[in-house]
Amino acid sequence: MTSVRRWFGGGAERPAPSRPAPPDVPATPSAPPTDDHAVGRMLDAVGALVHLVGKYALDTDTRDASGVRRQADRWRRHLTTGLALPTDDDGDAETATVRGGGLGERDWEGAVRFASTERRVEHAYATKTLEELRATVWALVHGLHDAVGAEAAAHDRSREVVGRLHAAVAESSPEQMRQAAQAAVGELGALLAARAPEREGRIAELGREVAALGAALEEARREGMTDALTGLGNRRAFDESLAHAVALHGLWGQRTCLLLLDLDHLKALNDREGHAAGDAALQRVAGQLSRTFLGRTDVVARIGGDEFAVLLRETSVQDGVRMGERLVAALAGATSVSVGVAALRAGETAARWTERADAALYAAKRDGRGRVSTGG
Repeated sequence: MTSVRRWFGGGAERPAPSRPAPPDVPATPSAPPTDDHAVGRMLDAVGALVHLVGKYALDTDTRDASGVRRQADRWRRHLTTGLALPTDDDGDAETATVRGGGLGERDWEGAVRFASTERRVEHAYATKTLEELRATVWALVHGLHDAVGAEAAAHDRSREVVGRLHAAVAESSPEQMRQAAQAAVGELGALLAARAPEREGRIAELGREVAALGAALEEARREGMTDALTGLGNRRAFDESLAHAVALHGLWGQRTCLLLLDLDHLKALNDREGHAAGDAALQRVAGQLSRTFLGRTDVVARIGGDEFAVLLRETSVQDGVRMGERLVAALAGATSVSVGVAALRAGETAARWTERADAALYAAKRDGRGRVSTGG
């Protein structure tokens, strides 16, 4: 089995553990305490790196970020604690291992394959997406260039016709001027008639290209603001809406109520029934949130693993509590949630507002869970 030190940057192999000493002789440690401490620090570092692979995973056209996060969490626990790695239904067959045990028995090679595969998939997806966007932009640039060139050519011809007319006016007889004017009118009319369909067609084509580019950018923005598992807004969407709410309150005093909630005992559910059951519970809460908060300006988002947030404009804290209690009642018997409610106060920052709602949430959990508490 490959030594763990090979994966952590080289160095000498650790000496094999000594044989057990007789009962009356103290056992000799296989390595000094400082070496064990160094190995512990390295395992912590590896666990943090694997966690980051999952935390910043991207949704691609072939992989879901939530699945990558679940895989990363399994690998982290396996590498840092020696727990057997559960069979991974979301991953490749070659990484579906159940190996566990000591440092030498952990699947270091499989972890490297997992991390490198995820980075390659996301790099390929990002590269393809950027290339498509770049191609659209350049198509627009070339289209504008062609349109400007065609307009320049038409302008040059028009100037030539006007120049001949000017010369005729300056040097010719009235009859010659009349003939030159008639010729100029005919040429300019023919030029305009020829250019009109071409110009309209080109404008329409550029319009389609701009619309396609706008749609692509809006889709990219929408995907970047959406939680892949639940279909709700993500943390980025929530933070943006929170900032807007504070600004509107500062300008016009618009009342806004914030609800923070999370699932009670989600970790226990994951440990007992697996992550699929936990994901189903999250989706169940997301669905009920969408059915409960139907206002056109209501903002509903998943802001963490088991945390959700709701922004309700033109809503008092009393109405916010009532809506939270309706949600808790609707989920009773299937999923328990705790809710903290806080209305935005004059001059309050987004951070302070969120802290009060969070404190109310923890008060609800402390008071027995499955209930609503208010931070004013």
